[in-house]
Amino acid sequence: MILDSSCWSVNYLVKCIYLDTLNLHLLLSSDFQLTPILFPLNLSTVHLNVDGCWFSDQSRLGFGGLIQDVSGRWLAGFSGNCSHGDPSLTELLAILEGLKIAWHMGFKIVQCMIDSMDIVQSLLHRDQAYLHSHASYLLDIFSLVDKPWMVNFLWIDRDRNCSADALAKLGALSSPVFEYWTSPPPSVLKWLLLDVVS
Repeated sequence: MILDSSCWSVNYLVKCIYLDTLNLHLLLSSDFQLTPILFPLNLSTVHLNVDGCWFSDQSRLGFGGLIQDVSGRWLAGFSGNCSHGDPSLTELLAILEGLKIAWHMGFKIVQCMIDSMDIVQSLLHRDQAYLHSHASYLLDIFSLVDKPWMVNFLWIDRDRNCSADALAKLGALSSPVFEYWTSPPPSVLKWLLLDVVS
């Protein structure tokens, strides 16, 4: 880090030092944990962070997400785009695709982290799904949720969902309609670290 004449807050400096320390540990240790354990969960539990994005000036819609174990290890990720829709649709596509991947990978308990309270409310009020403008996508999600596993939908602050946001933006700006990531794309690595610090 190069010091210039800028005035930095103590919080900013601590965050920079912490990020540098995390980067060093990431380079030196294969046991590095990218996210703290949010719940007292067992080993069959994974976190699915999802997000959607909409670049209205470019008419580009993207969605993305990542699956991590409870110690924060990357298990899978995805990014994609669609040619029409709105921000709600991108969030629902992210959830749908993320759940499909988690199901096919054989996970038994999924904590689905979503930074849109409106979408979380729609998922928690199944009896009103038919009123939603994207009811068919909600019904597709519910049919996945009804399989023999446990899925919890939880709201997460946007500041702690940077990685999923980066994957959604990557999806919106990419030419492939859908990409599956076995390891984090380089453009997402710094956001994984920021999710820890936030």
